[in-house]
Amino acid sequence: MKTTILKIVLFIFLCIVNAFLFAQQDSIITKLNSPSFSQRDNALWYIEGNKLYQYLPALEEQIFRGEDDFEVYNFLRALNILNSPNLHQITRHFIDTIDYYPSSPFMDKLELKVDATEILINLQDYSTINYLWQILERDKPGGKIEPTVISILSKLLYVPQYESRAKQELLDIYNSSYYRNMEDGLFNFRPQILGILVKKYGMEIKDILLESFFNDPSVSIRVSSIDYLREINYPGLDTLLIYKLYSQTSDTVVNPIIGLNITSMLNTPKGWYTLTTYKPPIVNSRVEDSIKRYIESRKHTEAKRIYLESLSQYLDTVKTFINDLQSYQWLGDEQFKNELQSILQSAKSNLQNGDSLACRVQVKAFRDLVDNVYKDSLNTDPRFVTIEGWKFLFWNAQYILDRLPQLPVNADIEEINPAMSLVNTGAFTMEVKGTGFSANSVLYFNGNARTTTYVADTLLTAEILGTDVSVAGNYPVWVSSGTTNSDTVIYKVVNTLPQPVRPVLECVRNNGDGTYTAYFGYKNDNTVSVYIPVGSKNKFTPTPQDRGQTRVFLPGRHNRVFTVSFNGSNLVWTLNGRTSTASSNSAPCN
Repeated sequence: MKTTILKIVLFIFLCIVNAFLFAQQDSIITKLNSPSFSQRDNALWYIEGNKLYQYLPALEEQIFRGEDDFEVYNFLRALNILNSPNLHQITRHFIDTIDYYPSSPFMDKLELKVDATEILINLQDYSTINYLWQILERDKPGGKIEPTVISILSKLLYVPQYESRAKQELLDIYNSSYYRNMEDGLFNFRPQILGILVKKYGMEIKDILLESFFNDPSVSIRVSSIDYLREINYPGLDTLLIYKLYSQTSDTVVNPIIGLNITSMLNTPKGWYTLTTYKPPIVNSRVEDSIKRYIESRKHTEAKRIYLESLSQYLDTVKTFINDLQSYQWLGDEQFKNELQSILQSAKSNLQNGDSLACRVQVKAFRDLVDNVYKDSLNTDPRFVTIEGWKFLFWNAQYILDRLPQLPVNADIEEINPAMSLVNTGAFTMEVKGTGFSANSVLYFNGNARTTTYVADTLLTAEILGTDVSVAGNYPVWVSSGTTNSDTVIYKVVNTLPQPVRPVLECVRNNGDGTYTAYFGYKNDNTVSVYIPVGSKNKFTPTPQDRGQTRVFLPGRHNRVFTVSFNGSNLVWTLNGRTSTASSNSAPCN
């Protein structure tokens, strides 16, 4: 019973809705056929505003029944908005017949033909373009140009046979005294024209932009010219900008330039360098104070982000920053610069190949390398990063990392042994202590996977290549388990050890059979473990050089680390230029 009642109620509701819709449709059709212009116009705007495509046949039937040319044009405009399938044919007929309709006070017939011509141009029909040239010949001498004319000319820039004339017409309007002397506002098309030309020609119109930047009477044009010069990457803009600032006395020029451009200049190495080193030929203390305040407010903060469409573009931009930083001596040296750019290139390649996790690993290695070189007060090689270089590289790398997928951090490195060595010490085995290791764990040295042996979930060993330590520097080390990464630690390769590693003879035991046993230890004054392989810097004399001595020296004092049997004659252990000698006369062991 209840179901039957619900069906009846629903049926009645649908009947009411359909009756309302039919009544509304009849009402709109009635208004379109009304003898009253206001009724027809209201119906037209209602159809157009609500995109009521079902009324297209009615509009097409009614269009040429309008009482004057402007009403006919309004119907054409609606058909254009609703994408009438017969739009092309109707527009051509409109242009051919509009002269026979009574004229309205709103638009003259040439203006109506030009508006209709734009519809045809959008349909790739240029047969009525002469109406555009006619209205330009008529209106240009007086200065006033219709917005439709600007719109059509901007489109013709991309049509080869009309490009040259369209460009010249736009330039004529831009340079006309009528618009140059007009106050900035909605009907001054000069800013719009400037943007149209920049979009099409870019650097080709730099001279127009420079002329506008220096001499245009319009403040908005001067400020827009700066923005467009920056958009096309005009070289030397920053210096021009500051020169213009110092030579200005008008707040209407100075304030927009400072507000819109000085802050953005501080976001790039080139802009920062220019602002902090420029020596103005004209002293304008007010401008100078403003710039100093901007610099001081940003001096100890992170570099503000540059906003680009993609992370790939961002990586390229940071690569160019590296060149700028080196030229300003905020980063050194050439090999270090190449290494940083190589890491970013690898990151970009991974990103373009769809491997954002691998990209993240590279960017993190880049960031950590920059950070460690900047902070490493013990670094004696040519690599360096100043505070200015650090802020541009570290924070932009962090910005990229914040927009890449996070790698879960499960493994944790507590220490690596060794953690430092001299240049060209050759291949060695690194021991990694920590937590969360697995059989899938792989150690990465400076972004490159190395053969790794899983010993326990707290211990790994990895084979480091001789080429890995052939150049002085700070190299990031981390452990990856496929989808998870550990924290990053730094392995240092140096030309000279920051602090000494001393060999120590503890004592000598007389074995009573004509042989002796020497007990050796060492003292490492560095804060990290040091690798010194057997060779010229870690040897015994007389031969053999290798008598089982230590290769990896942990920080601090270590007693009786290894023993050597010998005949009682002088036995010398040489360790990085320091020696310790054992003989039958050495202090006996207790």
